[in-house]
Amino acid sequence: MVGTGPDTAPATALLVIVDATVHTARTAHALDCRTVFVQRPGAPVHELVDDSSGYYSVDFTRDALFTGFVEAVLRPLAPTAVISLSDEGARPAALANAVLGTAGPPAEVIERLAAGTPDKPAHGATDRWAYTFSEAGQHRWVALMDADAPPRPTERIVPEEALSTDEYASVMAGLNRFLDSAGLRNGPARIRLRGRNGEVRVLGGAPTVGTDEQSEFIRRLTGFDLTRAALAGAAGRADDRLTGRAHPRKEATR
Repeated sequence: MVGTGPDTAPATALLVIVDATVHTARTAHALDCRTVFVQRPGAPVHELVDDSSGYYSVDFTRDALFTGFVEAVLRPLAPTAVISLSDEGARPAALANAVLGTAGPPAEVIERLAAGTPDKPAHGATDRWAYTFSEAGQHRWVALMDADAPPRPTERIVPEEALSTDEYASVMAGLNRFLDSAGLRNGPARIRLRGRNGEVRVLGGAPTVGTDEQSEFIRRLTGFDLTRAALAGAAGRADDRLTGRAHPRKEATR
């Protein structure tokens, strides 16, 4: 394990981010809080940190090693929360929060969300991603995107526009049941849906925002910044402007 601690200047929150991308790091720097980045050995450093950041390199996929790191390094820092917006970092972040007693989705919630690895769609079936954001157990469906194709500028991703009224109500009810059953109360989720013969089934998901390209595409077309909302919520900086009802941007409908 190698690393440097954060600047010790006073701040109201210290956010530990596991497996951050450059986009995630830049979004975090725009918040009024200090940041500590925990990356795999060999991950880039200079693209992530700023003057108020800490950085540590540790193999967070090894539970015993990472638990020792959390106790020895993170606990003395007294972080507000540990968060990851990547599929690989979600479980280690949950482990760190469990050790530290900080807020975040527990490991069992992540396991219930995963619900197994989906097989390939059968003939005539299509898979799509539903992107949601939850606050105190209230779930908002932000976007709907193709699961196996890159974002397209002409894609209609606001769920109320992409689906009929009946389809939207049915799928939203299924998403609510799934998220409630998994126990996710706060933060983002990306959930895989499979449609066939007019029926839509929830396959599983993760408490993440998807790729940088996907989250930025959603921000531009709906005005809802999933990355910023997730980080701000973890740092205690919830902002109604970030988590209001998703809506199509004017430039998306030209």
